[in-house]
Amino acid sequence: MFLPVSRVPRWLPPALLTLAIFGAERALAQSVDGAEDRAVVARRMADALINAPEVLTARAELRTAEANVDSADYAAYPRVDLGVSGSNGESPSRNNPATTVDSRLNASLKYTVWDFGRTTAKKQAVAFARQSALMRLDQSKEQFLRQLFVAYLQVSRYELLVEVGQDSRAALEELERLESRRVRLGGAGITDARVAASRLALSMNKALQFEQSLQDARLKLDALLGEPLPLRSLPPMQVPKAWLALAQADLARESDRSATLRAQRLNVDQARADLEAEESARYPAVDLTFIKRYEYPGGFSEKARVGLQVSMGSSAALEASARVERSISRLETEEQKLATLVRELRQKTLSGWQRQLLSGQRVTLLSSAAGESGAVVDARRKLNQAGRETTLALLDAQVEANNTLIDWVQAIYDMRVGEVELAGDTGRLLPEEGQELPWLMTLFTGEDYRNDVRHRLTAARVSAPTQKQGRLAPATLAGLPSFRIGLKVLPGPVLGSVATASASNVTFFRFDVKPFQVPAGSW
Repeated sequence: MFLPVSRVPRWLPPALLTLAIFGAERALAQSVDGAEDRAVVARRMADALINAPEVLTARAELRTAEANVDSADYAAYPRVDLGVSGSNGESPSRNNPATTVDSRLNASLKYTVWDFGRTTAKKQAVAFARQSALMRLDQSKEQFLRQLFVAYLQVSRYELLVEVGQDSRAALEELERLESRRVRLGGAGITDARVAASRLALSMNKALQFEQSLQDARLKLDALLGEPLPLRSLPPMQVPKAWLALAQADLARESDRSATLRAQRLNVDQARADLEAEESARYPAVDLTFIKRYEYPGGFSEKARVGLQVSMGSSAALEASARVERSISRLETEEQKLATLVRELRQKTLSGWQRQLLSGQRVTLLSSAAGESGAVVDARRKLNQAGRETTLALLDAQVEANNTLIDWVQAIYDMRVGEVELAGDTGRLLPEEGQELPWLMTLFTGEDYRNDVRHRLTAARVSAPTQKQGRLAPATLAGLPSFRIGLKVLPGPVLGSVATASASNVTFFRFDVKPFQVPAGSW
């Protein structure tokens, strides 16, 4: 709630008012920058989708299928043939030899009136082929978007893991430094320092692996987008929850929306239409013909002829039988491919749906575990500062907290990737033609699911001691040397002045005071 300037209380300190105004402006600037970043990413994704090589290839195949449809339509039109022939020679007369020119013009019109449904079946086959090419275009878009979204999430995953790795490394470096100092001061053994150094090396190795994975993921994302994104950090992307509000009973129906499954069904329809066309080709076709001939010189014109033509050759009949067998085999193959695809897709959809349910529980459990492990680290750090807990025990707690944070981040992004896969399997990763940008913007309107992890990292940085922190010594002891006091129980002989009969059973207590150096100002 904002107060007008005239209603700001006079007792409000000017510094606090300035801080509040600065914070509001900063928050507004961040929100505007976030909206701009989301718009930039959505535009780049839309351009990449339109210009993707696999999408352009599918568009070219669609144009080919459309040309085949036009060709099948033209085949049903009447066919006009026009032939011109000419020759020259000498007159056969001996008394008057002369060069003669003979030319002929033949015109014919042929129209198929009955072919046992062959032309109709061919037109249906190419129509199904066009629909199948259209579905393959949708399939290419869906597969490209799935790859693009997964690559984007992988970059975001490793960006957050690198943050976790850097914080873990800094915390372990501090603990290793403290343990090494204890060794130098005689307060711990060299083995403890080596254990701390080993834990630090393993943490550094894991952080380097995250950085390498981040570089690989960025290269893949840049290749899919065509060029790198001009952003320091990617905005969060998430499939809208409304897309995945599915019941188990509806999964079979939802999987039928997949572009891959629809394209395969059209392939079956096309193979069936091709079989009908080949079966019709075994029978003769009946054509209506119109023929006219004209000869020159002489101006002879033959009378036009109109008739019916029925033609069928033995070789054509044998070839048609072979083509029928081939079409039957192709139809059976496409039907088996469809059955296999339906089985695999439905199983994959059900598995992805169940995985999403378990992924949500996993994220919740690891979020709670991360909070508990952070509390354990804080408690052991306080005990360590009070001298009631070893540094190695604190080190174990810190390593456990780091691993829990890493598992938490992995679970979050496993859930996001699973949402993309499930949306693709149910046919929801397919924007309408020309609506790619608004559709993509719906993926960047959710809350930032990384905030909880980053809040935990910030809290851990605040509670963790820095290299310059330590327990301050009292002012009167700040410049004095420190001492380690040990108690030794040693049996020994009794001096002569106090010798008794039971001198051998007397035990003396001796205190050893040994000075050692510690940094001034710490205790």
